[in-house]
Amino acid sequence: MSQSREVAGQASGQAVHIEWRAWSVAAFEQAQEENKPVLLSIGAVWCYWCQVMDETTYADPEIINYVSRHFIAVRVDNDHRPDINLRYNVGGWPSTVFLTGHGGNIAGATYLPPDQLLAMLMEVQRAYQDQKPEMYDQGNSVLRQRRDEVRKIAFGPELGPELVDRLARRAVGTYDARNGGFGEAPKFPGVPILGFLLHLYRTTGEDFYRVMLQKTLNAMAEGSLWDQHEGGFFRYSATPDWSEPQHEKMLEDNIGLARVYLDAFLLLGEERYRQTASDTIDYLMNHLYDPQIKGFRGSQGAHSDYFGLSPEGRKGQIAPAPDPFCYAGWSAQAVSLLLQASWRLPRVELKETALEVLDALDSMARNGSLPHAYSAAGPAPGLGGQQLSDWAHLLNALLDAASLGADREKYLARAKDVAAQMIDWFNDNQRGGFFDLEQDSQAVGYLQVREKPLPDNVAAVQGLLKLHQAAGDQAILETARQTLSAYVEANRDYGEFAASYAVTVDLLLNRPLEITVEGPRGDPATHAMLAAAYQASYPHVVVKLVEADAPVQAHVCVDTLCLPPVSDPADLPATVAEAVAPQESPFEDIFQQFGGL
Repeated sequence: MSQSREVAGQASGQAVHIEWRAWSVAAFEQAQEENKPVLLSIGAVWCYWCQVMDETTYADPEIINYVSRHFIAVRVDNDHRPDINLRYNVGGWPSTVFLTGHGGNIAGATYLPPDQLLAMLMEVQRAYQDQKPEMYDQGNSVLRQRRDEVRKIAFGPELGPELVDRLARRAVGTYDARNGGFGEAPKFPGVPILGFLLHLYRTTGEDFYRVMLQKTLNAMAEGSLWDQHEGGFFRYSATPDWSEPQHEKMLEDNIGLARVYLDAFLLLGEERYRQTASDTIDYLMNHLYDPQIKGFRGSQGAHSDYFGLSPEGRKGQIAPAPDPFCYAGWSAQAVSLLLQASWRLPRVELKETALEVLDALDSMARNGSLPHAYSAAGPAPGLGGQQLSDWAHLLNALLDAASLGADREKYLARAKDVAAQMIDWFNDNQRGGFFDLEQDSQAVGYLQVREKPLPDNVAAVQGLLKLHQAAGDQAILETARQTLSAYVEANRDYGEFAASYAVTVDLLLNRPLEITVEGPRGDPATHAMLAAAYQASYPHVVVKLVEADAPVQAHVCVDTLCLPPVSDPADLPATVAEAVAPQESPFEDIFQQFGGL
């Protein structure tokens, strides 16, 4: 809107912009007092169409005035409030959602041009005046349904290897043999499925898993999904052949893909996968890492025009700014990635960065509050309560630090504290599983229902399994078992994320095999032993790394059984096989002599 038009609007008493409010009890109380529905806009700084809708639809004078007169306008950033997004997103970003004054859903859509939004605003406002009781009944019905769905996620079913096999067949069934990847358009990288395929190939040696992996990894790294000029993977492709990327780069996606290529490098031994992992980490460090507050920004995007330019065309152009906020859970995931990469690439400097970020996160957590989003000025405005995902990924990062050559006792002690806090705030002791939010008696609308999202529960269980392996706490193991058993049926609702669930179930079903590699970081012999350890064809391998000046050795242990150290990587497979072989009872010969019992 031009300055003269804005001045004219002020003179006539008309609103010159939409007065967006944060999600709050006060906003919904105002909606009730003024008998107005709520217009909820869910967007994100990386979202291109959110930016377009702001510059066109929400800048339209007729829209501004109609919203100002008849609605309470609430705006939520998807990355700041994933809890609200989980409950109210209507199929993408931006989400345009209409709610009752108590937070019940009336209707919704995604991107809307001005004429379509105006028509919808008028229809909702008219219906709210004429059919308000019916709308409230509808909202309450959905609230009850959500409660019922959460109650169905309850422990009980026995976990077995057939569950892993069934999920493997489901994941493989989505493979695109022509282009690589999974599903059709839009084509997402499918990080959870790639991680599952890595797990399946390592444990079974089946060649078709390797073929699917290589075709997909090669297609993504060599095609347009990878930014050939500035690095980093884009969010997805609008076409099955990866040729039309959506020009948004997400921290979480790039962390996951760097980890996948790093694992593929060790498993398959292809140098180009090492290079892709290293280049992706360079993108994270150069564009998303904030050295001032020791955290990682959430994204870089919402600027398709810039990313579509050639290198020559980008000269003089300003690159899209990253998200101004860092995120606790994603920064914790970055810690785990950098700790692994410091050994595998090897890039020693990444360990220092990882531990600085981890100590910054842990410093906030020690105060009993881990802000989901934060900047140098402190926690982002409008945040809700504590979130499971942040604590689960912090737990994993602490345990990864303990096992990858940092101060083991320090980080293990903190991991125990964090696990206890996570269980206290989020665990459903009656039915199993973890809620995504801490209890809040003032919660509005569908936030009254504490959900149990599978990805967050998988992260929590992975941390608990690591803690059990390090500390031997049986209660921790039982909590992990109950949590996974609660999703035997519910995993069907989570698409590709069921793949991470399958890997975690396989970890639980098999006692951990611990391989401790001792040697100089960066030494070729150390890398060879590390690769041999990662390639061990057993479902639950825990690799620990210890810097030492002595010749490289690997120590293999299962439970209390530890075999003699291995100095040649070629001997490691036989030692692993011996360690995991069924152990005969010392009285077996006697039993056989007497025909058994």
